[in-house]
Amino acid sequence: MKLLMDADCLIKFTKAGLKKTIVDKINIFIPQVVKEESVDAGKQKGCDDAFLIEKNIKAKKIKVVHKSKKYVNGDQALTDLFDSEKYLAVATDDAKLSRVLRLRGIPFLLPAVVILKLFRDRKINRNVALEMLEKLRPFISDDEYSTVRIILEKKL
Repeated sequence: MKLLMDADCLIKFTKAGLKKTIVDKINIFIPQVVKEESVDAGKQKGCDDAFLIEKNIKAKKIKVVHKSKKYVNGDQALTDLFDSEKYLAVATDDAKLSRVLRLRGIPFLLPAVVILKLFRDRKINRNVALEMLEKLRPFISDDEYSTVRIILEKKL
């Protein structure tokens, strides 16, 4: 599975301690401007998650997509790149970006839905998915959490 990911989603997975599992199970791609937002700006502020993300970029577990076009922000880059590449979806929980993606017909996954997708694709089991969801809980909305929790707890 190939996902484009915005800075907010990447940072939330990192803060929740889930980035390693995510990058081991999914091919994550970020535009150069998202790298600048999540790593470069984060390092200047002394954010630990920025150093962890940078480590995964250097290890090629997160791939930076370089294009000749210079983007003002990650939202613009994500929508443009999705049109030019074959990705499953854009991983984001940014409301403004989600509206733009919906209008353009670009599929997107909320962070908790990424965990659900891993479970549905049998890349993680139910218990691991529920543990990951609990770790992510402080960083996502109550609606997102409770909806995915109900689906994960439903016996198949």
